[in-house]
Formats: sequence, structure tokens, C-alpha cells
Amino acid sequence: MLVWAAFTHSLANQVLPPTPSVICLRKSLYKAPGLALLPVCDLSLADAEKDPVLSTLLYVPSLLIAAAVTVACVSASHLLIWRGARDEVSVLVWGAAYGLCTLAMILVGLRGDIPAFLSIVVSNTLLLVAVGLFWLGYRRFIGKIGRHDLLLALLGGIVWLAFACNRQFFADINARIHVVSAIQSIYLLVVAIDLIDHKRKEALPALSLTVAAIAVQQALLIVRTVHLLIAPLDPDATTLPSGTPLAVTLIGSIGFVVFLGLVQLALVGQRSERRYRIAAETDGLTGLANRRRFLRKVLSHLNGNPDRGTLVLFDLDYFKRVNDTHGHLTGDRALVEFAGILAGATPEGAVVARIGGEEFALFLPDSDATTAAVLAEGIRQLTQAFELGTASGSLRITVSVGIADIAEAGTDYEMLHGAADVALYQAKREGRDRVAVYRWEPPQKPIAAQGHVGLDQLASATA
Repeated sequence: MLVWAAFTHSLANQVLPPTPSVICLRKSLYKAPGLALLPVCDLSLADAEKDPVLSTLLYVPSLLIAAAVTVACVSASHLLIWRGARDEVSVLVWGAAYGLCTLAMILVGLRGDIPAFLSIVVSNTLLLVAVGLFWLGYRRFIGKIGRHDLLLALLGGIVWLAFACNRQFFADINARIHVVSAIQSIYLLVVAIDLIDHKRKEALPALSLTVAAIAVQQALLIVRTVHLLIAPLDPDATTLPSGTPLAVTLIGSIGFVVFLGLVQLALVGQRSERRYRIAAETDGLTGLANRRRFLRKVLSHLNGNPDRGTLVLFDLDYFKRVNDTHGHLTGDRALVEFAGILAGATPEGAVVARIGGEEFALFLPDSDATTAAVLAEGIRQLTQAFELGTASGSLRITVSVGIADIAEAGTDYEMLHGAADVALYQAKREGRDRVAVYRWEPPQKPIAAQGHVGLDQLASATA
């Protein structure tokens, strides 16, 4: 109750414009042994007399109270989102960090109305623990989990408390600012490095925004540090640095914190959208791309009228017999095992997918039929050598392969797929467990003159 009374009393006073009388009144401070206390008031009498409007807008205690309310809203939004997505632990950690930031700002805003230990030592401890939790939240977001992560997150606050025990250095306001800035900078630098590395695995646009925001904040910390080295404050000062520079720096830090919160929510949203998109374009059994994703990527390549590219179709031989004899679960295992063989042999840049029951497709954008045939033969041999254990013994599966390239069938996907289908059926007619390559041959006589049109002839006529 006493803290709440002090807070309401301070709030009522701080929202008032800093008139000369108010400023003079708030310059009375009490001291604790070894601590250089900072007053709530940041504007001098001369500042207020020069520009009352500007001094009101840049009144630091009012800015701190407004910032505390804003950051509390950000914390609440994170916690509400976490309630609907419990698997996103990072959102919970970030929400807790913003809650600690809110408490730290309130304690600083109450400086002069509460003990200096709370407004200086405790407030900065909460702030640095919050920064550590920001780092921990990003670690969880990118999937990095270490045994000592929580201890490392608390380490900034521990270092600050250790520094506070040295009264000689702690009494210097310059030293306090340097220590807090250095700890913040280290945490933010590690976060930026982790996010840059993670972007190669998960290209979320908000990751770049986060790194950019951290870079700006790091620049502000460096500028503030250099400024204090060039023009240090009075080490024994009992007042907060006055004037516009402090207020502008504070506004920049508040903007960074709020912007970071919005970008964090954007990160969560972009990841959810990416997961849904991948789920919609992924075969649920094998983990390969499905027909939709395969067509999207292949058509995108063919629309550029390339002069190279090969389509390879795979069809497991006698797959219906496998299902009928050994059951559908064994059939599913056979599909999964073949998908693993196919994915393992697929070169970088190629597109592999399950496009039907037991039918798979591989598109090689930079290969011709000869290169594709060598790759397909290797996959066929690996499949032939694989043994699938069943209740009735080992089961061997084989695969037939049809190949067609752009040089023979053109860049129209329907024609390319039709040509690969022709080669696939040729491989099956010739005894299965083999690779066949489509070769275009001009029809020997007009189709209209034939009483029956065969599959090979139809493909030759339409190619």
C-alpha cells in the first residue's frame, strides 16, 4: 500500500508541467551511504523558462510513466498470444521480459519518492534481467537450447549487483551508465549474430527488421558511451543529466523496445504462416513436396523458356500386390523408405515430390537426359538392394523410371510429363525395374490414316 501511495503521489506530481516552482521543490533529495542518488526531475529551471512547451513534452519522469504503460501493454499482448499458442515458449519469455521492463521504468519514475536502493539498484537489475530474457526468448525461438541458458540470462543482473557492491565505482554515475550499456550491448550483439545465422534456415522477413533495429540501438549505445568519454558527467552529481539529449535518448530506447515487441509478434505470425504453407505443400506420409508444390516450382522454371531441364518419373513396381499381400502399413513403410532413398540422392537445386499413390517425380533444372539417366540408374539400384522387413520375411521392392528432357519434349509441362509417362510405360512393358529415356520420333504415317492409335504413336504425334 505504501508503494502504491508513493506511486500515485509521484504520478500526480510528474504529469504536471515542470514549472519553476515545481522544479525547485523536487530538487530536495535524500542520500544513502555510497550511492549517488538521481532525482526524478531532469529539467533545470533555465530549461523550463526557455521553452515551457518543450520542457513539458520532454519531461523525463512523465516519459518514463508513459513508457511503463506502453511496455505493460506490449507485455500483456505477448502473454495473451502465448495463451493461444502454448508451444511458442519464446512469446512467454518475451512477455515476462517486458513485464520486468515495466517494473524497472516505474521504479525509476518513482525516484525521489522511494528508497534509492529500489530506484537505482533494483530497477537496473530488473532491466538487465529483462534484456537477458530477451536473449533467452530469441534462443528458444530459433530452437537453441542449452543447459545453462537461464543462468546466462540472469548473468547480466548478477554482474550489475556485483558492481553495485563496489561503492567507490558505483558512486560514479558515468561508471554506472557504462556498465549497464556494456551489458545490454553484449546481449543484443549475441542476439543479432544468432538471428543472422538462423535466417539461412528460416527466411522470415521480420528477422532482418529485428537485426536492423538492434543495429540502430547498438549505434545509440555507442554514441552515448563515446559522448560520456568525451564529456563525462560530474561523478558526484546527485541529479539526473538535464535537458533535451537525455529525453531524446530515452525516447529512442522506448521506441526500440516497443518496435521490438511488434516485430516479435510479426516473427511469430510469419512462422505460423510459413508452417501452414509448408504443411499445405508437403506430403504427410513421406515428407516430400506434394504435387501442388512440385508443379509450382517446375512451372516457375519452365516459364523462363530454359534450354535445359529433365523430368524423371518413378513408379514402384507391383505396389498393389505389396498392399494386398503384406497390408497397407507395410505399403506405407515401402513408400517412406523409397522417399528417403530418393531424397538422399537428389542433387541440390532439384525438386522431388510424391505426386500420386506410388508415383514420384524428380525435376532436374540443369541436367540433360544422359545425366538424369545415370542418376536414375543409381536410385534404381539402391532401391533394388534395399530389403524391407515384414512379418513374413524380407521384402524387396523395385522401381521403374521414365525420363524426358526439354530438348526432346519442349518446355510445355503437359508435353514434358506426357513424354516422361511414355518412357515410364516403356520401362514397364520391357519388364519393369529399369530406366527408359524418351526419344522423339516423327510418325511414319498420318494419325488419321491409322485405325488404332497406340500410346507411343500418340506421344510422337503430339511431341
